[in-house]
Amino acid sequence: MKPIICTLESELLTHLTDDKQQEYRLLGVFMREIDAKDDELFVVVQKDADKKMYTLKQSNQEALPKISDIYYEAFMYQNEIYDFYGKPTKDTENYTLRLHLSPDNYFPKRKLGKPMIAHKTPYQFTKMEGEWLTEVQVWPIHAWVIPPGHFRFTVDGEDVLNLDNQMWRKHRGVESYFMQEKNSEKLFEAVQEIAWDSAVAYATTFARMLEESADIHITDESKLTRIILLELERIYNHLWTMWALGNDVGQAFILNGFLAVREQFLEVNHTLFGSRTLKNTITLWGVSKTLSKHEQKILTDLLKKVSDRVHNLTNLATEGHGNYDRFKDTGIVSAQTANTHGALWVTARASTLAIDERLSDAYYHDMNIPVEISLGEQGDALDRFVVRAKEYVTSVNIIRACLHKLSHLSSSQSKAPSKISLKDWIYLATTEGHRGQIFQMIVVEKWEIIYFKAKDPSFVNRNLIDYAVLNNIIADFPICNKSLDLSYSWFDM
Repeated sequence: MKPIICTLESELLTHLTDDKQQEYRLLGVFMREIDAKDDELFVVVQKDADKKMYTLKQSNQEALPKISDIYYEAFMYQNEIYDFYGKPTKDTENYTLRLHLSPDNYFPKRKLGKPMIAHKTPYQFTKMEGEWLTEVQVWPIHAWVIPPGHFRFTVDGEDVLNLDNQMWRKHRGVESYFMQEKNSEKLFEAVQEIAWDSAVAYATTFARMLEESADIHITDESKLTRIILLELERIYNHLWTMWALGNDVGQAFILNGFLAVREQFLEVNHTLFGSRTLKNTITLWGVSKTLSKHEQKILTDLLKKVSDRVHNLTNLATEGHGNYDRFKDTGIVSAQTANTHGALWVTARASTLAIDERLSDAYYHDMNIPVEISLGEQGDALDRFVVRAKEYVTSVNIIRACLHKLSHLSSSQSKAPSKISLKDWIYLATTEGHRGQIFQMIVVEKWEIIYFKAKDPSFVNRNLIDYAVLNNIIADFPICNKSLDLSYSWFDM
């Protein structure tokens, strides 16, 4: 991507103000060290298929421009840069975002220069005063044995008045690893470990950048197979979330029904691609394998076999009083809140925002694969469940369309290049994963990746749980949380 180079802070802010008025969405604000004295700021925005990248070179002793005055959700990125590089934002009270339990002079990405600050401001938990107000802390180990998290509720009786949530407890050094490891094959293996349940989406995003840089063109058969893999990954994750929501309202029949269907998909994933979670199915030149006629029939038969069962389970989950009463009006995220916080995927769609990266994805466009968008009405847990159920149907229809096109193509799997040579440039790519748009960016110099950045949709969606729980009871927190389907492990980047 050719960046728009800004020489002055005012020039950058003017561009972004104009973009905001033209309804461009913020994709991210990122930074890298150039040398011991200078930093480079990247700001990326998008409208439909059009993406723009702005760059601004700054001294590492110069504060960041305050982009959150234009795009409110930019405060998350500003705090991340503060935490990792020790670079504050002008006229802003920054606080530690990810590493609030680490040493206050720990800036893991500041390798060359000197941070502007010597001591970080710790994360400030909200304090509310009142005779009947109580704080309830949930941490550090979650009952499901998932990565550590910290939830701090302020309640009046059982009603939640405030929630502070902190998922950022560790630093795995994932992004730093990509700036050190020079073997592209090893990097391709590592990108699938960022979020294990999104291995296809993360690998596809990374492959797009490397294939553009190395001038690798994949075949139509590979494009169709990648679409199928993305939709299969979407299906087994959506079925898991619908199962989890059934679990949280004590509906064992529904719970076990969705789980049983999910298991059938996982078994077929293993039969067709050798991995229940579809790991190692995306390669730098296409896919690990394409489906034979017999294998296409196996997948077609599965879709036909489970179609009625998923439909019936969905009706039971949305029409029965036990579920409807628990989902309806629970965990509301308004359209305004979703929009100002840059919400993605189910969270956005349930709140009436038609946001889906597949609408501008080159694979779907090139292969003429239609994507049906379903929206909610008020952004509650019921809307998120219904949108997810409708999305299952959309994914099934997309897979069927791809299988139909595959059946009329002759096998033409791309050959693996003997050597991958990356051209110097800035590359970025996006892919719609099951949680929403996954963003990745690399800077290549002297044929090597010197900068890597990844953004999971949970980075922006995570803040919305604070709004979803308001005026609900603590017992409804799992419904709010599961319906948003947030990633915990990704935050240990």
